[in-house]
Amino acid sequence: MEVLLLQDVEKLGRLGDVVEVADGYARNYLLPKKIASWVTPENLQRIDLARQARQRREQEELDRVGRQAEMLEGFLCYITARATETGHLFGSVSSQQIADQLVENGFEGTRASNIDLDRPIEEVGDYEVEVMLHPQVRAKILVRVAAEQEEEE
Repeated sequence: MEVLLLQDVEKLGRLGDVVEVADGYARNYLLPKKIASWVTPENLQRIDLARQARQRREQEELDRVGRQAEMLEGFLCYITARATETGHLFGSVSSQQIADQLVENGFEGTRASNIDLDRPIEEVGDYEVEVMLHPQVRAKILVRVAAEQEEEE
């Protein structure tokens, strides 16, 4: 039986796709839960409008993230941490600390999961780090880790 998907269904299709499914699956699950509808010209037109609106929203989001990536590209993120005289940190700098520093500098919505660190930073120095703002948009920033200056008593 052919049905028109009203929302994305994993391993079946996306919103607006006409898919072939078993009769029982359509009648007992997809249609009652309003995940799919019958294939009619009216439903096709309605879904086409919804798909166009979704594409517009996705493109606007991609444009917004692209502008943010341009501002973020090459940004210097400065972090201080306690370190030994040889430059080894007591602890490490994590992706959460980098994300917090970016948010503090006006890059709202940056989360630790957006920061692509292979492993925590454990030495003083400069590190190029990639920030994933969107599955299709990434920006590289420079993270400079410096030793905190001990206050003399």
